[in-house]
Order: sequence, then structure tokens, then C-alpha cells
Amino acid sequence: MQGSLLCLPAQSQEHAEIPGDLNDGGIDGIDLPPPFPDRNPIEHSMAIPSAREVLDVIGEIRVSLLTDEELNNSSVIRTWFSPRLSAFLPSASPRFLDCLSNRNISCLSYQQILQVFIHRFDEMSKKQQHVVLKEFILRFMSHSGPRCVSISNSSEEWLVKNLGPFTALLSVHDLFGLNPSFNPLEVLSLLTPKQSAELLVLTLSALPEKEVIINLLFDHLAESPDDKNVEDFLMYLVFFLQQGNLSCSEYTTLFIRLDMALASASPRVASSITYTKATLSQHIPPGCIIYSGQCNFTMTNETDICVGVNSTMLQLNLHSGHLIGRVCDFSVEEFACAELSALTAEELRMLLACNRSANTSGSRPIWKLLLSKASHVLDQALDHLSNMTLDPRNPAVLMILDSIREIRLDTLSPVAINSPTLIERWFNRRLRPFLPAVSPDFLSCLVTRGLNCNSFQHLVQVFSSVLPHMSLSTQMSVYTHFIKGFLVMNDTADPGCRLHINTSVEWLHRNMGAFSVFAPLEDIQMLYPIFSPLEALSMLTTEQLAEVAARPGQLTSAAQVEMLAGLIPDRELPDFFDDFSTAIIGHEDMLQPEVRTALLQVVFNRANLSNHSVRDSVVFIWLHVRMRPLVHNMSHLHVAPFFEILYGRNCNIQHLGVDILNETISSLSDVTQEEVHNHVILSLRGPTALQCYGENFNRSFYEFMVRSFLGFQLPKLNIFLSLIIHDRLHQLVNSMPPSHLEALLRIPDFINNETALCVIFNVYDQTPVFLQTAILPVEVQRLTLSCVWPLALRITERSAIDAFFSALINSNYTDQLDRSLISPQTTHNASCLAFQRMVFILGEFDFTAADFQRLDVFLTIRSYLTSDTVPRCYDPSNPDMNSTAWFAEYIGPFMSFLTLDDLLSFGSQEVIRVFTVNPLNIALLNHAVLPVNLTNYYTELVYQQDSNFHPLLLPVLCWCVIPGPAFTQLTKAESMTVLYNVTTICSDLDSQVTSALAGNLGNSIDATSIAALGSQSSGLSTGQIMTINPQEIHNSLSILSTVTDWNQGQVRAILLLLMSSGMQINSASSLIMLGSLFSGVPFRTLGNINGLQIISAVKNVAFLRHVVSAPTILRQQLVTQIITVNGNSETIIENVPDDLATEIPRNRLSGFSSSSVVITRLNRKKWKRQQSVMFFNVIAVETSTTVLGSPNNLSSSALQGFTCTGVRSISKGQIKKLIKASRRRGRNKVNLVETQLTCMYNHIRGDADVTDFNLFPPDMLLYYDYSLVPQSSCRPYFQECAGADFSIISSALSFKRTALFDNARSCLGITSTSLTKDNIAVLGNMCCTLDGSYIENSDPSILEQLQNCPDLTAAQVTAVEALLQSGRTQHGAPSTWDGETLKALNTLPLYLTSSFYSNFDRRTKRRFLRFFLRANRGKLSRRMRRRMKREIRKSLQQRSRRSIECTTGNITQVIISDDAFPFDYDETQFDRCLSTTIVEDNLAAITEKVDDESFQRIILNKLKEAYAASSTIPERQVLLLGAVSRVATIDDINMWNITQIDTLSSLMISDDGEWDPNLAKAIITKYLSKEGNTLSSAVLNAIGGSNLCSLDSEVLKNITEQSLGGAAVLDLSNCTLENKQALFTIAEQAFTPNTRSTAVSATTYQLIQPFTGGADLSYVRRLAASNISMDLATFTALDPNVIQNLDVDNVMGLLGTNLPDLKSYENETVVSNWITTRFQTDLNRLEIGLIGGKEQLPNLEPLPNQEQLPNLEPLPNQEQLPNLEPPPNQEQLPNLEPLPNQEQLPNLEPLPNQEQLPNLEPPPNLEQLPNLEQLPNLEPLLNLEPLPNQEQLPNLEPLPNQEQLPNLEPPPNLEQLPNLEQLPNLEPLPNQEQLPNLEPPPNQEQLPNLEPLPNQEQLPNLEPLPNQEQLPNLEPPPNLEQLPNLEQLPNLEPLLNLEPPPNLEQLPNLEPPLNPEPPPNRQSQQMLDPVPVTPLPLQVRLKSCMIQKNDLEPIFPF
Repeated sequence: MQGSLLCLPAQSQEHAEIPGDLNDGGIDGIDLPPPFPDRNPIEHSMAIPSAREVLDVIGEIRVSLLTDEELNNSSVIRTWFSPRLSAFLPSASPRFLDCLSNRNISCLSYQQILQVFIHRFDEMSKKQQHVVLKEFILRFMSHSGPRCVSISNSSEEWLVKNLGPFTALLSVHDLFGLNPSFNPLEVLSLLTPKQSAELLVLTLSALPEKEVIINLLFDHLAESPDDKNVEDFLMYLVFFLQQGNLSCSEYTTLFIRLDMALASASPRVASSITYTKATLSQHIPPGCIIYSGQCNFTMTNETDICVGVNSTMLQLNLHSGHLIGRVCDFSVEEFACAELSALTAEELRMLLACNRSANTSGSRPIWKLLLSKASHVLDQALDHLSNMTLDPRNPAVLMILDSIREIRLDTLSPVAINSPTLIERWFNRRLRPFLPAVSPDFLSCLVTRGLNCNSFQHLVQVFSSVLPHMSLSTQMSVYTHFIKGFLVMNDTADPGCRLHINTSVEWLHRNMGAFSVFAPLEDIQMLYPIFSPLEALSMLTTEQLAEVAARPGQLTSAAQVEMLAGLIPDRELPDFFDDFSTAIIGHEDMLQPEVRTALLQVVFNRANLSNHSVRDSVVFIWLHVRMRPLVHNMSHLHVAPFFEILYGRNCNIQHLGVDILNETISSLSDVTQEEVHNHVILSLRGPTALQCYGENFNRSFYEFMVRSFLGFQLPKLNIFLSLIIHDRLHQLVNSMPPSHLEALLRIPDFINNETALCVIFNVYDQTPVFLQTAILPVEVQRLTLSCVWPLALRITERSAIDAFFSALINSNYTDQLDRSLISPQTTHNASCLAFQRMVFILGEFDFTAADFQRLDVFLTIRSYLTSDTVPRCYDPSNPDMNSTAWFAEYIGPFMSFLTLDDLLSFGSQEVIRVFTVNPLNIALLNHAVLPVNLTNYYTELVYQQDSNFHPLLLPVLCWCVIPGPAFTQLTKAESMTVLYNVTTICSDLDSQVTSALAGNLGNSIDATSIAALGSQSSGLSTGQIMTINPQEIHNSLSILSTVTDWNQGQVRAILLLLMSSGMQINSASSLIMLGSLFSGVPFRTLGNINGLQIISAVKNVAFLRHVVSAPTILRQQLVTQIITVNGNSETIIENVPDDLATEIPRNRLSGFSSSSVVITRLNRKKWKRQQSVMFFNVIAVETSTTVLGSPNNLSSSALQGFTCTGVRSISKGQIKKLIKASRRRGRNKVNLVETQLTCMYNHIRGDADVTDFNLFPPDMLLYYDYSLVPQSSCRPYFQECAGADFSIISSALSFKRTALFDNARSCLGITSTSLTKDNIAVLGNMCCTLDGSYIENSDPSILEQLQNCPDLTAAQVTAVEALLQSGRTQHGAPSTWDGETLKALNTLPLYLTSSFYSNFDRRTKRRFLRFFLRANRGKLSRRMRRRMKREIRKSLQQRSRRSIECTTGNITQVIISDDAFPFDYDETQFDRCLSTTIVEDNLAAITEKVDDESFQRIILNKLKEAYAASSTIPERQVLLLGAVSRVATIDDINMWNITQIDTLSSLMISDDGEWDPNLAKAIITKYLSKEGNTLSSAVLNAIGGSNLCSLDSEVLKNITEQSLGGAAVLDLSNCTLENKQALFTIAEQAFTPNTRSTAVSATTYQLIQPFTGGADLSYVRRLAASNISMDLATFTALDPNVIQNLDVDNVMGLLGTNLPDLKSYENETVVSNWITTRFQTDLNRLEIGLIGGKEQLPNLEPLPNQEQLPNLEPLPNQEQLPNLEPPPNQEQLPNLEPLPNQEQLPNLEPLPNQEQLPNLEPPPNLEQLPNLEQLPNLEPLLNLEPLPNQEQLPNLEPLPNQEQLPNLEPPPNLEQLPNLEQLPNLEPLPNQEQLPNLEPPPNQEQLPNLEPLPNQEQLPNLEPLPNQEQLPNLEPPPNLEQLPNLEQLPNLEPLLNLEPPPNLEQLPNLEPPLNPEPPPNRQSQQMLDPVPVTPLPLQVRLKSCMIQKNDLEPIFPF
């Protein structure tokens, strides 16, 4: 592996892998020199800061050359690594170590090298130790695997050889990872305390049980006790066990071992054990009791005990009485095995007092046996012994006490044990000598004996009295096993013995006695929760006082600290702070600042540390241990006394003082840190300056300063330099290696003087190296760069430039360049080579934080390159400047700012184009986003320079912008290559490129070709597709089905081929396979697919997306097929996907239940407004919106169904919520029409919050009654209106637009046509209604508002252009406009005229047109697109040059693919350059692009030419005509084949333009001529309402009820009344349910509403009685004749909630006519302010009674007059309007004939008819107005005057006319047979002398007949029984005896009337007075006789 050390430069890796942090050995990535002053000077000198760099160099030039064999040679390694590199290795870089570890060295070689590192281990900093571990040891061991493990015989050997002291840096878990066979229990001596403690939390299978580990660990600690190790072990034990879990038994074992260790522990370790137990007690599992009281029973078996024991000699002495004095000579066993009846109490006392050794002290069973035998004298012996003192260390004492407990105490009852006398006798007297040795067993057992608190407290005092004689472990046992064990018991009468305790002191004294010193504060407060440490301070030990002080919250003030400190003797002050510092660990920051400050003051006041008589070693301990917690959050006032301790001390002490302050620096305030900083400076300045630096100039001055200040920030640069003695400046500055200078300058805000920084660089000898290696903060780099940058620009030699700039680049200095350094002023005189380098540097520059941007750089480049002879820096004769890579070298990555103008300014086209073909320049196009015009121009220059330049030589990214025709030169293979790349790289590939590449594939396209095209397969022409083998199409279906931009020609061709390949489209799977091709599926094919299959298919999300984008007719057919599965409405909405719900027929959207499932589904789906109307009454009620959460959760789609009809049964409160919920903006806006908005307003207009405008939809505000808007609220009102859509206001209410602006002007104080920016902001969308004067004179911000308008008028467009031309807008003067200007105008270019476009050149307009049409594809109507193209074409100012040749270029598939097509062609060239073949193969693509009508005509002609031979254009082509079809003629249409609904639907697409009715009729008729084609629902939907209206009514009558019922809403506004009536008749049958009710349901009305324009009077009256709240748009669309026959009550019932809107429509013709024919009194009843009605005439005479008309017979009914013929027709009366015949008036009954009249019986029950006085509503009939004038009867011809009827006799005057009494015997009228020869009335010539009719004065009492409007369509009742109101008309007796009217035979020879008067004209007729004859009531008269005014007029000239 020779050469494997060829790694990255050491600096880069060093900074990348080693974080710069502060540690024991270094700071900020800089290793400090090893602290070994006594080391060999040579070795020490090798540890200088540059050792790392030196070692890296040696590694590269020497070590890297060692072969693998040499690296595995022990002697070679010894030579190189031991003597030669040994001193360098402590500074080894990560790079060196990493490379070394990757060499192929053996385990033995690794271990040999490692020994060198181990030897130098202590010389390394902590950080460096970790670096060696990570980069060398661990890397090698991870590479080596198990091989280094296998060669080790034990864990110890493996550890020593492979890790050595580096073991301490790893966790035990890590060690197991390196060596799975590792056994840590074998190497406990090699593990650190932390690693040892870690063993207790590891859960590795290789480890034994935790209890075993605990015992092994404590055994190990006991073998080699080291207080420091034990304390560290205990500290980590607490740390780990807080994270891990031990079981109860494991905790018990642990506490037992801690108790055992406590017995022999030093005070310091004992304190740690106590703390450890207290801390771990908090983590003991719940319910676990460590010290459970129990009494152990000792079994004694005398036989076993006495085996081998000879008690003979003892027995002899015992019986002889010679035992006294020799008792202790005999063993305990001898006594136990003897017969002791002779033993005396004194002898036993002496026996008990023997001081025996451990070997002769016996055992507990022996002592129990002995004392049991001596029981008779035991009590007496104990009494004798009570005053003696026994040595508790004597093992026998403990066993004696335990045995006595079993023999005596265990036999006592609880009552006896609680006897004070017994306790006194036994514990305070008999057992007292033994108590100092009391065992834990004894104490634990004693707790269980049922002691009460008095007895317990008595015993505490007894134990306290002997405490001085106890060992520390026994004292602890008394506390833990007896005192704490008893107090924690909860089954005593007084747990914790708290009763009758008054103070903490009392409780402590009585319950703990002298043992309170062992109780941690936590225990005391646990046992006695109300314990107050401050109250009991005097009883606490120094250690406990330290615990009090360290416990957060115990001390709260300085006074309390002083009180506590006063209890601590000076000699114990160190102990106190030792304990305090230990206890406070972990929560130093929780100590209150006042307490900490007071404690620190105690140190200052009492420790006397500033006194130099106190040794440095003592000060060291105080600083290192005791004062550390106290400097946390230290006050700035304590900094001075703290440094007084340090002044004059040795350097180590001074450093230590700063160290401990640095450790807590995060807690120090800024003021304190500043104070520390200042004192460090003072210490450095005097009295001996830089005392601790010394004279060793090899030591970095930076390193020294860092060590002096640590985290308290080095002083600012000027102070830093001031600390250096002037004559040593050069030496000290240069003592810092580049890495240290780097670290110095990296200090934040260090540089406060730029001049001072330059001072350093002026004297620093290693500046070049520094620049090469240093990585500085941004600001420092900037300052540094300001010193060195000017030098760079003066360099002229290429090598020097490369070196200098490389250093700047590598260290990111160039990132700090500022505007001044790159300004033209600085760079103007730069050398070309230096400028090249600068451009390169700035190309990679990060401009985020700079004060200049890339544009500024480009401006500098442009200035430089244009400041001399252009092109500058190009000289073909100069080797340094003859490169044609000019763009790359001098502009480089700043090409993105280059504009076409810039490019032209660099030089002539002839010179610049030389550069364009240079590969380096072309490569720039890969990285630069250039303006479109520049890219195109550059591409043009490429092909100008080399017309044969191959596109493949351009970068791949350039292929995306190369004009499509450039690709036509490629071969098929090359095209395949390009396709693979462009389909991958180009995100929005130009369709021309696709077409060119697809065209290159020719007509031999297979699956491979299609795969290459991929998503760009739409580039294939329809003609190409038709040549593909169907099987290849089938094989490529997975690709073709994903293409999303097919046109219909392509997709239809593909579908045709697919089906010809045998593919069946009849299942869900086949549909899904089609994907995007679904849009070409024939309608009929879709209709043959089972609905279940379709339901399954549309569940596929991807397929559904394609369905949604498919033609409407296919979506509708899909839904139709789904409905065939189940026609239930609820099932339909379950089966139909949400996105297809818009195609569900309306008649399927009723009958929904209110279940939550249905409501949720309805709300989730997308609906059209006409659909949501159908179920709004279901989904909008409170119960439904509760299901959804609230009305606000109703979808916008559902909310658009709001109508007054739909909400008529919804509560007012809920309606209001619905209105508020409709306030939505943006994409969620609820699209409402005018009638919905006015309905909403009618519902809330009277509410209190109606002026809270922000609660309601802005569109609704447009219809507010402004008079109700408070003046103070007018601005908020118009601010809310600003977001409304003003185009929603109909022409009928257009006055509201004007009123709104007038009111806005008044509100905003607008007094001129100049609107301010604020005015415009408030007006918002109202600006769309302004006239041109406002637009032209207003603030330019109005242009932004106008961009939101749906359309602009010509005047508005003119004003917009004038405003733009003024130069006042952000776009500036026209001379500055470019393509970006057009883009910035957003949608305004759609409306602008050719005069505006004349400001742009042809190239700009072409590019903009392409951009605009692509950006807005699918968003623009063809009308808008056509208008824009027309204006742009006009602006081109082309002179028509008629040519018989195509000069612009043949139109090909590629040309058509241009988005701007046919921009380049005028009409002539379009005709000349378009071939029939291209039209055939690309018809869909052409028709989609061409909008100009003249061009469209050419396309039709070409198509006709293509199919001239057959005279029939095939249906597949007709289907693709699109908008071109609108310029067709009847002759064209006659050539079209139209048999399929697909074709019909395509032709009728409304977006392609409106059809001429005659052409639409021809197309539809042609379709219907095909057998089987009918006007089905699908056909009706395809045709649409406006085209349907072009058909004859006879054709419309063929529509079935089912077809019309299943159709979508049809717009019939263009239909004739006849057509409307025909369609209404069908609709009524289709939508009216079969019920007897005459009322019309809301559902029926909503379905039939579109057809009500053809409704007759009777149906409308039914609607009026049905509470349907018809909107005004529907009302005004009714038949005007029907409207005129509606009375006020009808209108009131018909409009319902919408009635107030009638006032707004009063100027509409039908409404105005209706108003003028109503009585004003009736109009007043509407209470909406309508005026203009008629005034009633008073004093009408009453009708005659029966006596006055005695002989009148009742009028005949229909049956009696069946054969009466209608009056003569128009031919017979040429000057009169024709009367309707019976067919025309279907509801009029024929007049009766004569035979049927004579025997008429009166109607039954006439007595029940009321008299006229009881008919309050007949008043209009009683006061009949005079006849209407001509305006009121527009269709009536005026009556002839006398001159017009010369031969007509004038009528007699009133006196000459006989009254009815004079004509008693009038015969009935003859029938037709009786008057066969009746002549028509005479014409004008025949009646020359006709006298005029009498005027009003002549006929004073004549009542006028009603006018035409009042009674146009009165239907007579069939017979009298059917008259509903006759029963309500009593007292009509006067009418019973009426005589029949005379017939014509009785009046054959009427003489001309006497005193003829000229007949009045129409106007005068209105003024006629009533005739004195009182006629019948009008209703009875006309309806019964079936005679209307128009019938009589030809006979009697009224």
C-alpha cells in the first residue's frame, strides 16, 4: 500500500474533524505544550505547535514510502516510531493517524506502534488522546476484526497490548464491542472507577448476576482501598444507577456492602458512603424495604459444638472453687460444654469480661449454649458487670450481647419490653457494657419488639450515652438499623414519634439523641417533615451544617448564613467547605445568590487566603475544591477580593484561580466577566510585565494569553498589542505560528482597530502561509483581505497570480470582498490575467452577506470589458490573450446577467460570434440562466459562425433552448440519444423540439421509439401515429397512457389502433390501462361497459385524474353508467367519485335522508351551483351542519346552492350562519350569482349586525341599501367591497355600479378623476368599473388592480395605454421597455392594442407571445387569445407582398408546434405554405393554435381540398375542427360526416365560439338524420341550450321526458317563446310528480325553473300559491303576457322572500309594464316603494238587481254551445290583428249555438252566492279602468276612423239606443250553419261614412271594459259547478233572471247609430265615461259567455 498516505492537506482534515473547544490540554483546536518543565529540552522543543505539520510532511515523504513488508518489520517500526517520530507523535494530526491506521499492518506492528503512543500518553492533551483513540486505535481495530483478539490469552493481555491507558477513554460497552470475549471482572484493577460503576447497569449476557458483580466490586475495593478511587466509584455509582434499574434484592446487597464498607472507611469515604446511600434511597423500587426489622434465631446443638472439646479441667476447677483468677484461661467452648450448675455470678462476670482474641472468642451458638447453661446466674453477673467498660472491638462482646438478647429479651412480652423500669435495668445497666458493640441484628430485632415511642426514645438516650465507645460503623448501625428503622415504621401508634413534640430541637434530641450527627438532612426531613434546620442549627454537626447550606431553599438570606457560619469553629471551616462543596455538586445553580455570596464572603473574611503566610498548597485546595461552588454566579464586587488571593502567588495558582472562574463563566454576569477580564490584564501588566510568560520565545504568545484569560475573552487588539513591550513586538508576534494567529483573529470582536491589524501583518513573517492555512470569521477575513487584496491586483505574472489567489480562495478570504474592492474604480487598471482570476473567484462568491451582489460584479465586468478597445483583453497575436474562450474567462458565471444589449456592446457581431462556438463558452450555458432573447441570439450566432454546427456539440442543457428546427438535421439514432437526455433533463421542453425529434423518427416508429420519446410522445403527429403497427401501440401502452398533453387527434388515433390490435375496452382493468388515453374512448364504447366495472375503475386515483381532464361528454357517460347500477340517489353519491359529482343529473339529487353518512358525502363532493340547489334544504339545516361541525364546515361547493327557495324552511338564525359561512376568499370562494346574493341580503337586511361588513361575503355587500350604511362605517364598507366581483352585477341592476362608485367618492372625499394610492386600495375591484379618465389620471398602482378585472372596455384599455405611455408607472418610459415589461404587466397584455405593441421589436413580441401563451395555457378563452394575437399582428406593420410562392417557410409539424404559431405568417403566406397533407396529419394541432378567422377559413379550404375526391370529410377529422368549424358555411357542413355523438359534442364545445343558429341547426339536423340518433340526455348536454334553441319547435317536441329530465341545465334565453313553451310542456311532464295536489314542490320547481320562460299563466299561478320564492331573474324571464296577467297577490306569492328585489327591477320593461297596469293602491300593499300604478275612478254605479233585469236568462255553458265558430280571421279583417282560434287559445271554450241556449237552467245553489258587497277583493272589477291605449296593447291595430269606414252608419247616440227592457225577446245567437253567408265586416272603402264612437261625455254611465293586459288569457270554467268562488258569492239573486242576449237574427237590420260622432282614438278611449247600462260582473260576464273583448271588437265597436 505504498503511497496510501496521500490524503487531503492536514489543515482541512484537522478543522473538519477536531472541534476547537477548551479542554485540559488545548483551546480552539490548538494543542498546548506539555507541562513537563523537567523534560529533556530537545524532546520538549519537539512539541512546539508546528510539530503536527512537521509530522504530516514526514508522513508523506518518508512513512508513506514504507512498504507493507517494512511496516510489519519490528526493527523498522522501532527505528522510525520510537526514536525518530516519538516526540512528534503526541501532536499527530487526524490525517496522519487515519492514514496510518489504514495501512496493511499486522496486530503485532500495531501493538508496537501503540506502545510509543502509550509512552507519550501523559504528554497529550485530553483532546489529543481522543484523537489518537478515534483516528488510529479504533480505526485499526475496526479494520483488523477479531485477529488481534485471538492472539491474546486473556482480557488483561488484550487490554494492555491493544489499548493500554486509552482504555480509560472508552466505556465498558465499547470494550465489549471491540472484543465480545472481553471479561471485565478479570481486569477490575485496570478499569477506572467509572467503568467499574458502569458494570452495574450493563445488561450483557456475558456478565453474571448483579449481586455477584456487587460483591466482586466491593471485594476489589476492599483489597486495595484508595479513598480517591472509592469516592469516584461512589460518584459514578450514583450517576449510573439513576439511569439503570436494580431489583430490590440487588439494592439490598448493595446497601449491605455499603454498610460493611462504612465500618472501616475513613471519615471522608464514610461521608461519601452516607451521601451515596441517601441518594440511592430515592431510586429504590416502590415497596422495597432495605432494613427490614427481624430477629435471627441461633440454633445450638451441644453435641455438634462439643465434639472434641474437653472440659474436664474446667469442671474440676469449677467444682473445687479454684476458678476465680483462671476464668479467662479456659476457652469459651470448654465452658459451653461443661456442666455449669456450680458456676457463680462472679465467675460468669469474669468470663464475660475476658478480653479474648478473635481466634478464641468463640461463636454465637457457643455463647448461646454457654449462657443458657449459666442462665441461673446471668442476671446477677450482668448486674456485677454493669459498671465495667468492655472493649467493643472484642468479637466476643457482640456475640454475648446477641446471645443475651435471644435468652432474655426475646422472651419478653411487648408490654414488658415497654416498661421503663425494665429498659433502665436491662439496657442502661446490665447490657450497657455490651452496647458499644451492638450488632445490626440486635438493633433490627429490637425494632420489631413492639416498642412505643417512649421506650424507643429511652433506648435512644441509652445508646447515646455509650456512643463515644462505639466504632463509627456501630454508630451508623444504631442510626440506620434502630433509629431510622423504627421511625420509618408506619404500624406504630405514633409514626415518626412526632406527638407532643414542640420544636425541631426537641424532636431531634428525643428521637435521635447523639446519633443525629449521622442522619442526612433528607432523612430528618423525611422522618419529621416539619423539621426546621435553622431552628436546630446548634445541634447539627459541621457536616450537617454544610448539608443545610448546600440544600437549595434552606438558607435564604445572608443573615442566616452568618448565623450558621457562627457555629463553625475556624479550625473546622475547611471541613465545612469540603462537605459543602461535595454536597452542592449537581445543583450549584439552585443555591440562592444571596446565600452563595454570603458564603463566599465568609471565605474572604475568615480563611485569610490573601495573606501570603498561607502556603500556596493550602490556597490550591481552597481554590480547587472549596471555592468552586461559591464562584458560581459570583458578584462583580467579589472579583477584586478573589484576585487579591491570587496576586503574588505562583503562576499555577494564578491560572487555577482563572480556571475555576472560567468553569462557571456561563453563570457570571457580563459585569462580573468584564471585571475578571480587567483583573487578568492588571495581573499581566504588573508589577512584572508578563511575569508568567518568561523569556521562552519558542512559546506562543497567543497560547500564553489564552491560558491567562481562558473564557474571559482576550483583550481587544489594541490592548493585546499594548501588553507587548515595544521592543519585543516582532519576537512575540512571530512566536505565534499561523494556526495560533488564526485562533487569535477568530476571537469575536477582537479586532477593534483595522490599522492595528495591519501592524501585525506588517511584522508577521509568515503572512503567505497564514493566508494559505488560516480559516477566519467572515468579518476578520474581510479586514484581513482589505490589507492584502490591493497586492493581488498588481500581480502580472501568471504563476504568482495563481499562487496568491489560490491561497485566498482556499481560505475563503475572497468571500469577504466588498463593493469597494470590486468596483470599477479599483479594477479598472487590473491586468487581464488578474482580472480573469478575479472573475473566477467572484464566480464562486457567496453574496448573502456582502454589500454587493452578482449584478454589481457583472457591472464591473461590463465596465472593464467596455473601457478599452472592444473586445478588451482579446488579441489574436498575444499568446496570453488570444483565447476565444473569452466569455468563460472574463464573464464566466456572470453570464446570467448578460443581456442582448450588453453582448452587442462588447464588440461587433462578426467578432463576438467567433467566441460563441468555443466549447468553454458554450459550457457556460450549462450553468447560466440567460434571458430568452440572449439565448436565442447566442444560438443564432453559433449557427451564423458555423451553419453546419451540430446540436450534439452543444451542452446537453443547451438542448432545452435550442430552436426546434435545429434538431431536424439529426438522424434517427441521434434523435434517440437526444430524446433520452431532453426527456430527463428538460423540465418544460419546447414542443418544437419534441416535434422535431419525433419527426426525425419518420414513419417507422416502434415500441423502442416510443420508449425513447416517453412523456414527449405527444410530439408525434397524428399522421405518424396512424402509421404505427397496432401491436407496437399496444406494447407501448404503459408509456402512452402517462402522456398528459395529447390532443384529440392523437388520442383518437391511438385508441383506434389499440382497438384494432384486439384490445377490448370493457372492464375496469382495461380502462385503467388507458390512463391519459381515456379522453379518446368513443362515447358508444363507454356506454357498453358495465357500470360495476366503471365503479371499480374510478376507485383508481390515477385513472380518476385522467377522467377529470377528459371531455365532458365522457365524464357524463361514466356517471350515467354508474347510475345504471343503482338509481337510488344515496347510492349514486356513494358510487360516483367526488370529482365526478358535477356530472350527476339534477333529477337524481333529491330525496336524500339527513343521515350523517349522506350529509358527509354530499359535503365532500364537487358540485355545480344548479346541482347543490337541489339538496341545499337537506345539507344546510341545523341538524346537518351539526353533523359537519358547523355551517363553516360546509364546502364551498355545497354553499353555492343557497337560494331563497332552498332556505324557505330553514330557521332565520341558521340562514344567517349560512350567509356568514359563505364569506370565503381565494380558491375556496363560494361562487354565488346575483339572485343568491340579493336573497342573502333580504334575509339579513334588518339584523343588528348588518353593518359588521367583515362577517358577510363581499359580493353580497354590493347589493346593500347604502342609505343604511352609517357614514362612520362607509370606509370599512368599501374596503370589504374591494374584494367583491363587480362583474356579477347584471345589466338589469347596472345602476348599482354607478351608485356604488358615487357613494364611494362621497365617502372617500374623491373630488377629481385623480385617485390616490389609498383611494385605489380602498376601491379594490371597483376600479374595474371606472371610466378611462380615472384610470389615466390616477396613481399607477391602479394597474395592479386592473389586472384582477375579468375584462376591460375599449375606453379603459385606451386609458391604461395612456398611463403606461406617460412613463409614470414602475415600468418607466416606453423607450426602456423590453420583454420583462410585458411579463410584469401580468394579464393586461390581453387587452392592449397594436399601438402599445408597436413599442416592441418583432423578436420581443414573438418571444413574449410564446411565453405568455405557454404560461397561460388552458387559462385563456379563445376570444381573448384571438384579440391579443390580432393586435400583435397589427403592430408588425407588415406590407402585404402577394407571392405565389411560400417564402416564409413551409409549415411543418415542427412549425405548428411553436407556441406562437402562426406568428410569422400573414394570410397569404399561410395559404401558400400550408399543405393539405400537413392539415390532414396535424389537424388538431393546427386548429388548436390558429385563432384568426381568415386563417381558419384557409384551413377549411385545405381540408376540403384534401377530401375533394370523396366530397365527404371523414368524421375523425370533423371531430377535430374545433374553433375552425365556426367559419364554416352550409356548403362546408354538407361535406361533413356527423353520425356520432362524440363528433357532435366536439363541434358544440362552447369555448370554441358561438354558433350561428342556422349553422347549429344544420349540424344538429345532420346528426339527427342518422337513423337511431335522437335528442337524448347526452345529446342535449352536448348541444347546450343556446344551440338547442336553433331547432324548430316541432323537432323539440320529439324530446322525451326522460331525455330532458336527465339533461343538465339548459340556457334557453335565446329560444323563441314557441320553443320555450314546447320545452316547458315536456319539462312539466318530466318533473311534475303524479299527485292530485296543485301545489308545486320546491324540488319540482328547482328542476323546472330553467324552463319556466315557457310556462303558462295557470302554472305560474300555481307557483305563486306554492311558496317557492322565485328570484327576479327567473321572474323577468317569464312570458311577458303571463306576467301582465298576474295580480299583486300573485306576484307577492310568487316572489316571496325576493319581493324586495322587485323594486330594483322596476325599470325592466316587463316589470315596468306590469306596474303601469296595476292600481297604485294594490302596489302599495307590496310595501316596497313601487310607484307608477293607475289611479282608481270613484263613484261607480252598483250592478243592477233582479228586478232591473227581470227577463235575462242565465248564460249557457260549454256543452250547450259546442259548435260556435270563432270570429273571423285576419284575412277577413285585413286591418285588424287576427283573433286567436281555438287551437291558439286552448283554454277558451267555444261559444254555444242557438239550440243549446233556450232551456238553460239556473246554476244550482245560487242562493249561496254572496252579494257583491261581501266581495272585498272585487273592487278592481267594480271600478274598471277605461280601455287601454295603444301602448298598452302593442299588438292591436288601431280602430278605423270615419274616413277609413265611409259606408258605416254612425252609431246612434245614447238616447237612441234601446235599453235592455226594450229588448225582452232577444233570440239566441245563431250558429255557423244558420249564418252560412255571413260576410266579413266591411273594410275602409265599404264604410266611408262611419261616425265616430261617442266620447266619455256622451256615455256618462258606461263602465269601461278591461284592457288587454288585465285579461289576456282568462280561462272560463268548464261549468258553473267548477267555479270555486261562486259558493262564496251569496245574494246574486239579481242575476238569476237575466235574459239571454239577442242573437244575430234578431238584430239583422241594425240601423246606423243616431247622431254619429267620430270614433275616439286609443288615447281618448281611456277617458270614456262608463255606459249607463250596468253590465254583469266582469268575471261572470266573460268567463261564462266565453267571449272576450277581442272577440267582440270586430262586431261591436266599443
